Amino acid sequence: MILRAHGRTLVTLAIVMLVAVSFAGALRPSSQAGAYSGVSVSVQSPSFAGMSEVVIVTVIITGGPAADIGGNYSYKDVKLTGTNTTGWSAEPTTQTAESGVFKFNLTMPGEPGQTVKITLNATSTEWKTNDESYTTTEFKIKVVEPILINAVVYNKGVVDAVNVTAEIYADGLLLDTRIINVTAGSSYTITHNWTFTSLRDGKHVVTVKIDDPNDLVEFSDGNNAYTVTIYVGDQGNPAGVILTVGLIIVVILFVLTYMQKPAKRGKKL
Repeated sequence: MILRAHGRTLVTLAIVMLVAVSFAGALRPSSQAGAYSGVSVSVQSPSFAGMSEVVIVTVIITGGPAADIGGNYSYKDVKLTGTNTTGWSAEPTTQTAESGVFKFNLTMPGEPGQTVKITLNATSTEWKTNDESYTTTEFKIKVVEPILINAVVYNKGVVDAVNVTAEIYADGLLLDTRIINVTAGSSYTITHNWTFTSLRDGKHVVTVKIDDPNDLVEFSDGNNAYTVTIYVGDQGNPAGVILTVGLIIVVILFVLTYMQKPAKRGKKL
């Protein structure tokens, strides 16, 4: 009797231990974050951008299970917060890759004069067990009101102008370089948003240069470069003002009339 009871006790104890082990396995956390190296995120983005401008954001994710054992990295849950976020978007909103290097287009809100905060979740996932570690990162961009520069060039030839280089300068600083094609007998408008965190009062010089090896493309005055001088008032970059620099002389005289250099004031007695 004692042996049988002892035997039943041993069997019962074995069953209880088996159930306990199975239950513990079922409760094992799916993420072994503490067992892996930390996840790090590096973000490359401009510190400021024009309202409604599309900028490219680069996200680099390292560490975690994907680095220690092997696997994939991903980001998701991109969010933007600010005073008025109307018009913002991110595309794509999520990506996955072994390299951990991602690029996405971020469209800024339509209201300038605010600094927006962008957050996203970065994850490192081990490819066999799907164990993962994640972190949240954030960065900021100031939304400013740009000066709009429009440059119109003409192809007066009978053949298409291909791979023409256009350069836009402001106060001697190269703002943009692009390659354009202009079909025979037509014109092409180059548009650039000149953005800045602040703009000093006084004179500013905007220059657009065209490098066409076949001399087919030129401005309305027959030259391959055109320079416009503008004067900014006391407010620097006045709210609500969008300056259009059109490289047709008549348009320049019309658009920039209000920006001409003021007449000299008489000396105070």
